[in-house]
Amino acid sequence: MLRLITCEFMKLKRKPLFFASSAVSVLIPLAYALFLSQADNSVDAVQGMMSSLFQLSAYMLLMPVTVVLAANLLFEEQDNDTLKNLLCVPVSRASLAVAKLLILLIFSVLFMAVGGLLSLVILLLQGWEPVGFLPLFFVGLGEGVMMWAGALPCVLLVVFLNRSYIISVIITFFYTVINYTLSTNDLFLTQLFGLNPGTLLPGPLSFRWIFQFYDNSSPSREMAALLERISPYFVSGVQAFGVVLTEAVIFTTLIAWAYGRKRD
Repeated sequence: MLRLITCEFMKLKRKPLFFASSAVSVLIPLAYALFLSQADNSVDAVQGMMSSLFQLSAYMLLMPVTVVLAANLLFEEQDNDTLKNLLCVPVSRASLAVAKLLILLIFSVLFMAVGGLLSLVILLLQGWEPVGFLPLFFVGLGEGVMMWAGALPCVLLVVFLNRSYIISVIITFFYTVINYTLSTNDLFLTQLFGLNPGTLLPGPLSFRWIFQFYDNSSPSREMAALLERISPYFVSGVQAFGVVLTEAVIFTTLIAWAYGRKRD
């Protein structure tokens, strides 16, 4: 499997789409810095910048881009008529699918890392001190894992629809909007940890994990009210990543099975 992943990673040199997609992560933090940034101190500046990365870039850019890249990776050999040659090595289609999904995991973490490092550069150029940046940077890497796992249901649809890119993109768009909407809805943020949408969907789950890492020592009236409502429903890292990894194993298994059953 490690050799497969290495081969898949080496092939990315011929895929400018991969690197261009990673660069997309800079767009929202840059726009925030140019047009929306209003901070009174370094702590607020860092949190505002990283919040734009967590709550906008991750939901609105990372998940859809991950699905588009998945469609490209999973069907490139079939499009180029080289899949039969690979299967003669022999390499099973299921193993090939798992290797490509792990490449997407690396991409998701890289996406958040690039966005976080650019945010740091912007903060320094603006004259702010990077107070509390490092913990939030690692939180961002964790959210990259969450968004990758959250995109897997749409990747499964891509495989079942057999390269129906337009339909897949439409489904992914609505799935992304739903997750973003639910991550700002008290009804789903105030659900107990368990088998419910507030726990199983990546939007509300990641919000309930990430929000506790912000510095709320001197919250505004609105923030204090929000904290009072949702803080009893925060989830720990063990809970959040337990759910994420369980979902990732389930959907990776289903994707590998579906991809292995495909016939050219």
